Amino acid sequence: MFRIVNWDPFQKKENYLLDKLEDVSILIKTLERPQQLINQLYSIQKYKFTGPIVIADDSKQPYKEQILALFPKLNITYLELPFDAGTAEGRNKMLEVTHTSLFVLCDDDFIFEPRTRIPLMRRMLLENNLDILGGVFRQFNLKSRKQKLKFRLSNWVLKTFNILLPSTGIFEYHASFDLDGNACIMKKVYYQEPFTVCDMTHNFFIARTEKVKAFGGWNPILKGGEHQNFFIRAKLNGLKVATTRKCGVVHDRWSPAPELFKELRVRGAAYQKLALEEFGITRMVNFKEVMKETFGE
Repeated sequence: MFRIVNWDPFQKKENYLLDKLEDVSILIKTLERPQQLINQLYSIQKYKFTGPIVIADDSKQPYKEQILALFPKLNITYLELPFDAGTAEGRNKMLEVTHTSLFVLCDDDFIFEPRTRIPLMRRMLLENNLDILGGVFRQFNLKSRKQKLKFRLSNWVLKTFNILLPSTGIFEYHASFDLDGNACIMKKVYYQEPFTVCDMTHNFFIARTEKVKAFGGWNPILKGGEHQNFFIRAKLNGLKVATTRKCGVVHDRWSPAPELFKELRVRGAAYQKLALEEFGITRMVNFKEVMKETFGE
């Protein structure tokens, strides 16, 4: 495992060490990316997490034996699913075997570091009566020439010295929305510290387990494009959602993804449209203007 440079060396350890999180499980959906998952688990282990870790793997050749051999001290429940069962089905299967009052949702390409601050997220969620609290991605903006150069420098340092220089920048993803007939109307939400109430946030979040179980979690037919569907479900069921810049994961964009993963990933746009049929929605209004990305294309 590479060493990660700590850009916040003077913060309190109680904000990022994971050894006292007795009521939290970490849920990780993985597909065809063993190296990314290994990097993530090393980062979780580094900060002394002893609670349940649930992994759902729907790869063509799951890597359960490799993972359990590498991490015998972690409390891992490893679910091998049928090939391409899908993101939503995998998350639901993990939710079924989660028995702690809270869970942290992760993709397999997230890296924990001191600025991840799961204990702080937990306190903010509980003290402010939230149901879901999302964080940010710490990643380089590859649309910026300057950020591209920093990304290349970071990759060179990683390959040469086995040291990761994580981005000091953040990628935010949050908004509010209204449902009006067959339209979902997106609205900008301007951030205010320490957190901002919204309707949609990143797929890195901490949540109350029973609140998510109560509305069925994710729509199991969605192999991708499940994000908007999940947060529409959450809003319709009265969950209080928020986002914070104080907590975030490093997004692994340097480890190469296998071709099979890339082939499966491109279906997301088609599934985004399918995901709206559950609510009779045929139009996403202002999505590109608010989220800075296309929808269903």
